Amino acid sequence: MSDQDAVLKVHNGWFAANVGLHAENMLPYFPEGDGYLQFNLNGFTYHGAADKAKLWDNLNKVGVNITRIADVGEPEVQVYGDVALLTSEGEAELLMPDATTGKLENSGVTRFRNTEFYRRDDGAGGADWRIWHMHVSESAPEGTPKYVTE
Repeated sequence: MSDQDAVLKVHNGWFAANVGLHAENMLPYFPEGDGYLQFNLNGFTYHGAADKAKLWDNLNKVGVNITRIADVGEPEVQVYGDVALLTSEGEAELLMPDATTGKLENSGVTRFRNTEFYRRDDGAGGADWRIWHMHVSESAPEGTPKYVTE
């Protein structure tokens, strides 16, 4: 398997692990220890997979769930020796409690941009590809003029 294919396998596994928000499903895609760093779509920063797992556990407690997540188009993967960069655009749908009723409702489609930085390092001395840094941000609403006047 090529390095590019190995990185895509991690990315696709990570996306699949999001559905259901079961923290134990996401842990294999990140290094052991506190080396992982994420700038999350929710605006917060997470240090280490255990910190992110705590978020998922608490989201589950209040009924939040990711019901669908997918790339829109093919991710771009660039490999440079033992590091790699993956960029992609995606869509996700969540179940979230309504602020007034508490009833779980579908959020609709959330469009996002994603940058994942990989190292061929599992954080414990192994040479497995893992996501060491991720930055996720919301995409501009569909139909927004990209060049302001066009």
